[in-house]
Amino acid sequence: MQRGRRSPCGGPLPRRLLALSLLVSSLVACAGTSQATRNRTFYDWSLGDGSAAFEREYPKLDWPSNLAHATFIGVSVLDGAVRFSRPRNWRIQSASSRPAEPFIHYVSPNAYSFAIYQRRDPPRDGWREILARYEADVAAVGARIVGQRVPMATYWGQGRAYTIERDVEASKSPLQSHSREMLIRSKNRIVLVQIVYQEPNLAAVDQELLRALETMEVR
Repeated sequence: MQRGRRSPCGGPLPRRLLALSLLVSSLVACAGTSQATRNRTFYDWSLGDGSAAFEREYPKLDWPSNLAHATFIGVSVLDGAVRFSRPRNWRIQSASSRPAEPFIHYVSPNAYSFAIYQRRDPPRDGWREILARYEADVAAVGARIVGQRVPMATYWGQGRAYTIERDVEASKSPLQSHSREMLIRSKNRIVLVQIVYQEPNLAAVDQELLRALETMEVR
């Protein structure tokens, strides 16, 4: 597993993080964050109770570190399996410690959601098997893959990114939801990161999403 380099605020990003920035910036519009809580593509959202007990502080990833109330706070989630730096103003929408399938789902006041799920894939399986199972899961619920298998990496983890479209029921006519979904692996586990966004332009939030992804450690 390759370990990436941290980039200081305002400094140049390593090449792979520039690619990650492009992935974040290519997120497309969706029908709204409230629809993410009705998305049962992978897990039953009703398992979570929204409690902050599913998240522990990890101060090493607070940023800026010289401020009493850092803009980004370091957290450890999924029973310590994932660490990353998230915007302070995110709130936990739902979470679960279900054995082998823990997840945590955040919502931002900037009208997007950010969720991390642990999948059941054996971590020693090759990418071909892991991606085939994920793509079968997407197809099984009638969702469509419109961009797939784009290589990416986090601070500690290697991944593949997808763009997914789903039809969501609405009162007048079906709405179309778009999300960026990233399968990220370590030697111990496979996690799925799902970002759903409301607006067509991410200029206001791409840097906070980039920090969340570039600092992510999948243990």
